[in-house]
Amino acid sequence: MSRTLILIAVLIAITIQKEVTIKNEKCRTCNFLVSTFDEGLKKTARQHFAGGDTAWEEKNLGKYKVSETRLIEVLEGVCKKSSLPNIDKFTGIGELEFKCASQLEKHEETIEEFYYNQQQNNMSIWLCVEQLKLCCPHGHYGKNCEKCPGLNEGVDACFGKGACHGDGSREGSGKCKCDVGYTGNLCRHCDVEYFEESRTDRGVVCKKCHEGCLGTCSSESPKGCSKCKNGWTMTEEGCTDVDECSNESACTKEHEICINTIGSYRCECKEGFKKDDNQNCQIDVEALKAAEQSTEIEDEDEEEDEDVKDEL
Repeated sequence: MSRTLILIAVLIAITIQKEVTIKNEKCRTCNFLVSTFDEGLKKTARQHFAGGDTAWEEKNLGKYKVSETRLIEVLEGVCKKSSLPNIDKFTGIGELEFKCASQLEKHEETIEEFYYNQQQNNMSIWLCVEQLKLCCPHGHYGKNCEKCPGLNEGVDACFGKGACHGDGSREGSGKCKCDVGYTGNLCRHCDVEYFEESRTDRGVVCKKCHEGCLGTCSSESPKGCSKCKNGWTMTEEGCTDVDECSNESACTKEHEICINTIGSYRCECKEGFKKDDNQNCQIDVEALKAAEQSTEIEDEDEEEDEDVKDEL
């Protein structure tokens, strides 16, 4: 192989690796900040007004909703893992709380703008997507938040049959990584050993071929197979498992028996034998000793029972 081909192969491998390992840390950190901030808003929503005069509460809650006192209370829990009941979606981000605190400090004025004037908006979209430009809306990717392929009204990216690389981030290539059974740039085709059950403008539904099929098929039954895998044969019923054990040439070593399996077979030793390093069946001495000991115990138990009967 020439140096040029080797270099191309290495570059392709690096590109693929990059596509797989997008961490999207800045966007996810921003969403962590938003989640903890939102949790603080929920906890402080009515904590100073429990019961009493409803009209008075509504009047004063309006003032408290955007008060500096409440903001201070909310910020006490921002960027703390302990503020959330579950942080699974933020795993894999090193020094998460520190990075979040850095974002909070850097964009303090923007966050205050949300608190005082933008609470009617979705904070994640307003802050992380529109203001800080760290994320993209769902179904969009890259620096300019381009639309993922296959994204239509009511249909997810890649026609709902794959993942758009970089979806929701300011990174990625936008290429579709198709779910199992689907293939193509838009995941609108069935992969090998799958068949097309239905197709509409909203995408395709693929189902797996029968386990005996080799390559393509037209249905999930054995009769739908175009060809059969090794260990299967085409009959009137479609691809049918071959009983290799019916062939006398299978498992011909001494003390061997043939066990038929789906699409194949295996050779095992008869009871009381086990395979040695050369895969020959030899007497299983340990099993024989265990059987003899079990027989002795049974004989002793029978003798004890007879003695008890004699005493009675």
